[in-house]
Amino acid sequence: MTGRISRGWRLFKATFAILKAEKSLALFPVISAILSLLVLVVFIFPALMIFSSTGADTESWGATQYAMWIVFLFAFYFVIYLITIFFKGAVISNATEVMKGNNPTMGQGIGASASHIGKLAVWALIQATIGLILSMIRNRDNIVATIISSLIAAAWELVTFFVIPILIFEEQGIPGSIKESWNLFKKTWGETVVSGFSFVLIYIPAFILFFLAIGSIALGIQTVTIAAFGLFLIVLLSTAVLASTLHGILVALLYNFAKTGEIPDMIDRDLIENAFVESKKKKTPAYSGGGNI
Repeated sequence: MTGRISRGWRLFKATFAILKAEKSLALFPVISAILSLLVLVVFIFPALMIFSSTGADTESWGATQYAMWIVFLFAFYFVIYLITIFFKGAVISNATEVMKGNNPTMGQGIGASASHIGKLAVWALIQATIGLILSMIRNRDNIVATIISSLIAAAWELVTFFVIPILIFEEQGIPGSIKESWNLFKKTWGETVVSGFSFVLIYIPAFILFFLAIGSIALGIQTVTIAAFGLFLIVLLSTAVLASTLHGILVALLYNFAKTGEIPDMIDRDLIENAFVESKKKKTPAYSGGGNI
């Protein structure tokens, strides 16, 4: 277990090497964030119209009003998921090209996602459905339901960790992609989980600034409060972009090795090879078949 934790942390750090080789990878999450913000602004107006005519207390709504709200929320979830999945696919595609020693353009990454927009849209539809259901469960005033829904969400995220690259690089539908993602996850479960949790660490500077701002409020230092909150927002947004980029690179890195056995020169071969567990007392072969990356 200790070895898996160590490799997971080293894998997380290895993603920086790929980002350093191709800094334009970070632009995809930036575009995704901007588009998501625009979508949020667009959806605010119909939301205000719904609340202005029915009130914000959903318990007092009739069946028609509640149905309208669910449809509205689902549409919002779907669009946001589609944008996120589309640009994450672009990160994964271009990160894979970098690992091959190529210099991909942003157009190539966008083109890779665009050429599979149908499958990505279906995946966004599924993610939006599950996300909405789990959100509705969490919003019930029931701590047990909240905990269970959170655990289900975390498990689903891990099981579907490799779905996007499979949809882009392989001729598989959604059911086959989920099954293949689960098979890959079982090989790399320790590194996948630890590397994922490692992303929380890069938010530490933002957390520090947030608590500094809260502390300055308590002390009544207005100038420090404004400056701290301003820096907090800047650092938080920058960190979110960085985390999104590195996560996409990590998915590409583990998927690429699982499918081809190839490891970029900038990454320690032993680190990646040891990320795959033994199966039936025999080491899992580097190449598991399928894919066209």
